[in-house]
Amino acid sequence: DFHLAQLVYSHTMSHSKCRTHGSMETLELPANIGILERGPAGATIHAHSAGSAISRSVFSDIPALQTLFSVDGRILACVHNSGVSVYDAKSFVPVLQIHTPGTVAVSFSTTGRFLCVLQKASNLGAGKEKNLTVWEVSSGAIAYDCFQKAFSKADWPTIQFSADDGIACRAVSNEVHFFFPPHFTTHHVRLRVEQVAKCKLSPCHHPVIASFAPTNQKQPGKVSLYDVPSAGTQELVKQEPKVQKSIFRVQDIDFRWASDGSAVLIIASSDVDMTNQSYFGETNLHYARVDGRVNCKVSLDKEGAVHEASWSPNSDEFVVVYGVMPAKATIFSALTCEPIYQLGSGPHNTVRWNPFGHMICLAGFGNLPGDLRFYDKKADGKYKLTGFARAACSVTAEWSPDGRRLLTTTTSPRLNVDNGFKIWRYNGELLYHAERNKLYEATWQPVAAGTYKSRPISPGTVRKEDGSGLKGTGDTSGPRKPPPYVPPHGSSGTGSFSLAHAPPEESKPGKYRTSRSTEPFPFTATSGPPGATFADSKASKNAAKNAKKRAAAKAKKGMGAT
Repeated sequence: DFHLAQLVYSHTMSHSKCRTHGSMETLELPANIGILERGPAGATIHAHSAGSAISRSVFSDIPALQTLFSVDGRILACVHNSGVSVYDAKSFVPVLQIHTPGTVAVSFSTTGRFLCVLQKASNLGAGKEKNLTVWEVSSGAIAYDCFQKAFSKADWPTIQFSADDGIACRAVSNEVHFFFPPHFTTHHVRLRVEQVAKCKLSPCHHPVIASFAPTNQKQPGKVSLYDVPSAGTQELVKQEPKVQKSIFRVQDIDFRWASDGSAVLIIASSDVDMTNQSYFGETNLHYARVDGRVNCKVSLDKEGAVHEASWSPNSDEFVVVYGVMPAKATIFSALTCEPIYQLGSGPHNTVRWNPFGHMICLAGFGNLPGDLRFYDKKADGKYKLTGFARAACSVTAEWSPDGRRLLTTTTSPRLNVDNGFKIWRYNGELLYHAERNKLYEATWQPVAAGTYKSRPISPGTVRKEDGSGLKGTGDTSGPRKPPPYVPPHGSSGTGSFSLAHAPPEESKPGKYRTSRSTEPFPFTATSGPPGATFADSKASKNAAKNAKKRAAAKAKKGMGAT
């Protein structure tokens, strides 16, 4: 009933027992955490806890083409054919119904006070009306509206908000417009930024705006950091940037702000690699602090693309996954932008921090096999491996709000077979697997900040890898017999060899050390026909003299034979 559903969704701490694959252990875990899944029938919210894997709620099969929680998980927006419905995520009662046919995308402001809705700019959408609207959720009134011609998922949301919703901004031709909610129309400032193509507001109470002007025939790409003009300034403002950086050979930029707004990571990409080393273009990583103390290109010791760069929630470190497979994962200091620790090499292209910044999951999705590696940060700053797992065919990975479990999904249309989601413990132990005929999305329900506290891993839960797979440290079953060797030709040509897997000495975590791929070779040989040998340039003079004597003797012997 309704009262039972509210009880299921109460985010309170409780003591419960969890049975996982034949072992019983007492765990102090949060009672329930919501999981939303969306399929052909609509959206449904479940509750996952230590005592029961999944329990169904009264919020079931709600029509939805898209779903989006607010940052604190308090309200939920469901997009359908006729518009958007906003629900209270605790009582499941609709709080707002918006008639916006042809809705393409939605986004909440940071506090959930405003909802941005983008419609198709056609007769099937907004028609002749403005297709980008900002709605105040409490009153249901339109606070701001404007036209937007094109939509890019990578650049959404178009209107960005500060941490307290006191400032909003939007990039237009050669300008960045700032608003001061709730007075969108009466209080606004225009900042002049030449050729601006993208901007990103830092996530703090006193934000800074990062802008990008792409490369043209006259000048390289330019990244600039500006202070936000105050509401009392004149309408059009020209000001010098706090930090400015030129980037060559760049077509697009992805800004990654630290959670405290102190620094920003800049992933610069280009569709064409001018060095002719890759068919897939070129990517570089840059770093800039707001105070201007550090403004540099991040030094990476392995050639290849930058697969992922992610900040710790504590803003004291960031991790980068880079290089040709097996990719390398290195942790950098946020103060100096220098490498301090490495997590090893392996088939990874994705990294996820847990909400408290003391656990990391490395994953390999896409054309990689789906290997997961879990790490725990110790008091001395070292990261220790806590377990392995393989989430085959997975598309996404997301930590739970309590930072103890990881949700991986296999969704359509990315994959139309083996759809479903899995819940893993922080040591790679599989807790739950839900299979679905077709699944469009599955995600945790967010919670308000401070709901959960950071907790260390439980004693005896570290899982180590041996020759036969994974097992916990508490396993006393004795040594297992290693599997017999199977050559590649003995398995229909599919052996276990893969360029994505690193040697054991390179896959272990430890203090930062330079990759072998960057060490210079002892000498460089000039290319020639197969079988040709070349003398070492560092060979001694006596060796060179002896080689000449042998060559002369051989030539003399050949002439005598003729």
